[in-house]
Amino acid sequence: MGSAVLIAGAGGMLGTALQRVLVERGIAFQAPAESVFDITDPAVVGELVGEFAGANPRALLVNAAAYTDVERAEDDRETAFRVNEHGARVLAEAAREAGLGFVHVSTDFVFDGAKSGPYIETDEPHPLSVYGASKLAGEAAVEAADPSALIVRTAWVFGAGGVNFPLKILAAAESNPTLNVVTDECGSPTYTVDLAAALLDLADRGAAGVHHLAGSGHCTRYEMAVEVLRLAGLANPVEPVISASFPSRVRRPANSVLDCSRAAAHGVVLPDWRNALARFIGAPRDEAGA
Repeated sequence: MGSAVLIAGAGGMLGTALQRVLVERGIAFQAPAESVFDITDPAVVGELVGEFAGANPRALLVNAAAYTDVERAEDDRETAFRVNEHGARVLAEAAREAGLGFVHVSTDFVFDGAKSGPYIETDEPHPLSVYGASKLAGEAAVEAADPSALIVRTAWVFGAGGVNFPLKILAAAESNPTLNVVTDECGSPTYTVDLAAALLDLADRGAAGVHHLAGSGHCTRYEMAVEVLRLAGLANPVEPVISASFPSRVRRPANSVLDCSRAAAHGVVLPDWRNALARFIGAPRDEAGA
């Protein structure tokens, strides 16, 4: 993996988790604030990455930065692509020029969710949203700029430091006696702490190209909500509904289950989503982001 890690997007959910894992492993890292590390500015990125590489040979740059507001992206295509495509390219080029390893994080939203089974890395992408299209463009930009880069697609991410489904369910349970949750969206919930550890492990083992990394097993949003409430000791009834009950301008993939066999071939497998959820819900409230 290298002697140290530079994190882009340090203030987000994955960036927060990466810092926690790196501290636990005793690995040196730098986690500049997004206001300092503007990934869309080639001059800023070149200077910061160059200085880091000079002091840390054989180091790793992880791009955990992204424009992730799926709804807003529909009206702000320019910004979504500037961050998710242009920013990814700028980082990949800087990493290659500085001799750093590079890890880029992508998403299940590059797929349309129409497949009946888990998605493998070579399945044809077909994004349904501006966000998904911008992330797919980012993958292509990274592959072109640094063919040795590791691109990790993940799904249904939750963790400290950001907005996520489990915390939305807990917040809704405080003000709603009964919750309505969709049953026609299926995925593999992924804990940021597990994802951070896994992508570092993959990089350490020399993995390159596209790899899927998500929590083991899969569930519907409804099943996940029921488990969140059970773990939190809450008794709110949960009513199953279909996604059409919640009109949205954004079409989301109904099937976000990712086949992670390619990562498993490197010996990297994430824990079961129930195990991960239990650790997250059981964490201190400030750590869980509540």
